Amino acid sequence: MGTTISGAKVNKMDCRVRVFATIFILGSLSGSVAAETPRPPQQGSEIKVDYAATRREIRYFEGILNDVISMTFRSSPFALVQKPKGVYLPGYGVTLSFLINIHRAVLNTPFGEVRQGADITPELKKRRMEDLKEKLIKVLLDNGDSLRQLRKDELVTIVAFFEDRNFPDEPNENKTLVLSVQKKDVDELAHKDDRWKEFKQRMRIVEY
Repeated sequence: MGTTISGAKVNKMDCRVRVFATIFILGSLSGSVAAETPRPPQQGSEIKVDYAATRREIRYFEGILNDVISMTFRSSPFALVQKPKGVYLPGYGVTLSFLINIHRAVLNTPFGEVRQGADITPELKKRRMEDLKEKLIKVLLDNGDSLRQLRKDELVTIVAFFEDRNFPDEPNENKTLVLSVQKKDVDELAHKDDRWKEFKQRMRIVEY
């Protein structure tokens, strides 16, 4: 079975594919963001990481992302198909990903299909995604330093998957947004004034 867009859950195999995709994206981006490519620890020289503390910090960050997404799509309570989930990759950093249905116009219920309001125009969809992107950048700027277990040369990355499917008989138009920044840049700019422009310049932002 594939992903059920009109339901409330995502196929387990599809979830694994998304996890592997985010791992691949993070590995590919690390060389572009960093002055020197972060390398996994060599055998015998591994830097000790408090994984319990890392897990707590990731959960805290997941909660912040979930709140921001819920507020952005409060008029579409079923838009968040897969909640933010994070993972720590030694030598690379933390990556968090989630799945949004940008136009949840049809829901399958025991009583049949239910349409959710008026059609959403392409312009409105674009504004929603742009609005969420700006909020995610602000989350990184304001809360990225809470990931204290990361080394300075490791990355904090957010991967947003957007599925755009208006009705069951229409094709999907999927988009992916990747926001990535080094931990040292987050720490340096987290508490400075007039930091927004410089922070965005240091980030790696990919949309496709």
